[in-house]
Amino acid sequence: MPHSWTYEAIVLKAYDVGEADRFLVLFTRERGRISARARAVRKMKSRLGGSLLPYQHITVGLTEGSAGMIVTSAQCKSETEITSTNSFLFIEQGIEIFLSLIQEEEPLPEILDLTIEFIKKCQTAECDPVLPFVIKLLAIMGLSPDAKAEEENEYIKKCIQGEWNSPKGPTKIRLKRLCAAIITEQTSKEFKVAKIASQMR
Repeated sequence: MPHSWTYEAIVLKAYDVGEADRFLVLFTRERGRISARARAVRKMKSRLGGSLLPYQHITVGLTEGSAGMIVTSAQCKSETEITSTNSFLFIEQGIEIFLSLIQEEEPLPEILDLTIEFIKKCQTAECDPVLPFVIKLLAIMGLSPDAKAEEENEYIKKCIQGEWNSPKGPTKIRLKRLCAAIITEQTSKEFKVAKIASQMR
C-alpha cells in the first residue's frame, strides 16, 4: 500500500508533461524540497489545477509509489496573485537563486516562512525585495555576508532583523556582488558572479 502524507508547501516550479499532467518542484515545511507529479490537472474538470501553479502557498496531499511522488489533493492556503511584470520578475529572480542553493530533502521551516513572506512582498511591488531576500536566506543558512564597509554591514544587520527596503547606488552594487560570490562558492552549478548579481538587479 502506498504511503501518503499531507504537507504545507510552496510550488516553486510547474512543468506541463504528457497530455494533461504537471510536474512540480515543491518546498515543504515538513520535508524540504521534493518533486511530485500531478495527474490530469490540466483537464477542464480538474479541481486541482488552479492550486498547482507556480508560487502558490498550498496544503498538498501526496502518495509515494514506484514512480515517485503523486499529488492526491491540493488546496491554497493563501492565494498568490501576480498583478504586474515587476512582481513576476522579482519572484522569478528570487526563486531561481533559492533553487540554486536549496537542493536536498531537509526540513527548513524558517526558510519556508521567509519565502512565503518574500512572495507576498513581491506582490506589492513597492520596492525590489530580491537582495533583502537573498541576504536573509544566506543568513539562515549560516552564510551571512561580511562586508568591508560599515554602511554595508549595518544594512545587512537591519535586513536580517526585518528590513525589506533595498539599498541604492554603490552600496547595492557591492552587496549584490558579495552575495553573488557567496552563492557561486556554495552552489554546484557554474554560475557567474555577474549573472547572479544581475538577477538581483
